Amino acid sequence: MKKIDQPGPASDAERRIAQAEARTQQAETRTEQAVIRTEQAEARTEKAKTRAEAAETRAEQAESRTERAKTRTEHAEVRSEKAQTALEDCLHPEENESQVKPPPHSSGAISLADSSQLGRLEMLTTRQRQTLQLIAEGQNTKQSADTMSVSPKTVEYHRMKLMKALNLHDIPGLVRFAIRVGLVAREN
Repeated sequence: MKKIDQPGPASDAERRIAQAEARTQQAETRTEQAVIRTEQAEARTEKAKTRAEAAETRAEQAESRTERAKTRTEHAEVRSEKAQTALEDCLHPEENESQVKPPPHSSGAISLADSSQLGRLEMLTTRQRQTLQLIAEGQNTKQSADTMSVSPKTVEYHRMKLMKALNLHDIPGLVRFAIRVGLVAREN
């Protein structure tokens, strides 16, 4: 009769060792997978932080653009008010007569030279006449700006347009012209 091989103690131990090695291998694989998942989670967290920072930056930029838009709107409103005032000055010059003195006519006879000078004066805008009067009265640019409630650059602009309109290229010439047309009295 043949002897049937029965698993002996040695083969049973080998089988358990093999199973233990397999379980160890599986545990190492699971550990490696856990490490990979952890790294992926950390990478996703970093991306989320980066996106949050980018969103915060965009929000700050939007606030900045809003502030700039408000400032531009305020400047546009101021320019609109100035333009409206200038338009009203052009349409209703009689309201500004208290600011700009009309030339006095002491006698009924006006010489031909004076009448051409007066014609040149009539061609000027209200602001140009006011600028001419203030220059003739001896005010500097800053003082004129304060009197007219405009910036010094605006006074310089009116003076430049005034000189161009009258074809005069210096302040003394403007003063002489203002005296000739009677815009200001000659000082003795």
